[in-house]
Amino acid sequence: MSIVVYSIKGGVGKTTLSVQISQMLDYTYVTNDSHSSAHNLMPEEKGFLVSSEEYEEIPFDDNIVYDFGGFKDPRINNIIKQSDKVIIPTLTSIVDVQATIATLKDVYEINKNVVIVINRTKNNNKAIELKEYLLEEINKSYKDIKATILFVRESSVLEDSLFDCEYIETKAGTNRFKRHIYRNAIEDMNQLEKALKD
Repeated sequence: MSIVVYSIKGGVGKTTLSVQISQMLDYTYVTNDSHSSAHNLMPEEKGFLVSSEEYEEIPFDDNIVYDFGGFKDPRINNIIKQSDKVIIPTLTSIVDVQATIATLKDVYEINKNVVIVINRTKNNNKAIELKEYLLEEINKSYKDIKATILFVRESSVLEDSLFDCEYIETKAGTNRFKRHIYRNAIEDMNQLEKALKD
C-alpha cells in the first residue's frame, strides 16, 4: 500500500500525520517539501526529500507515505493517481475547510480513495458540525463519493512526536501511565490505521 497526505494549504498537520503513519506501518517517509526537516529525523534509510531541483519525477513505490507540501507541484499528480489512499488533513476554521474542498476537487479527479482527517480537534460539537458540513458539500458536488471523515484530537504528544519521529504507541510501550496519557492519540491513530486498511 502507498499513501499520500496532501492539502493545498500549509499548517494543517500533514507532516505530523505522515510521520506517525509511516512509523505505524513501518513505511518509508518521502516529502517534496524542502522546508521540512522530518526526513532527516527519520530512522536511517526511512526518510527522503525529493526536491524539484534534484528530481524531475517523484519515484512511486509501495510501502511509502508521501507527505506533499501545501504548494503546487505538478510531479505529485502521478503519485496521487497510483496511491491506495489519499489523506486530506484539515482544521476547523472556514479557511481550512475551503482549502479542503478545493483539495478534494483536485484529488477526486484522479483518485477517489480519500480520507479526510479533521485534525487537532478541541471542541467535539464543532468537529461534528464540520463533519456534517463537509459531507453535505461533498454530496452536492460528488454523488458517487463515499467519503471517510475521521477526527484526530489535539494532542501535545502527537506534536512532540516530530522531534524523534517515533510512533506514539511505541513511545508509550507497556508503561501504564504513559499509555493513559497517550490514550487519545493512540486511539485516533488506530482508527486511522483501520480506515487506511478498509
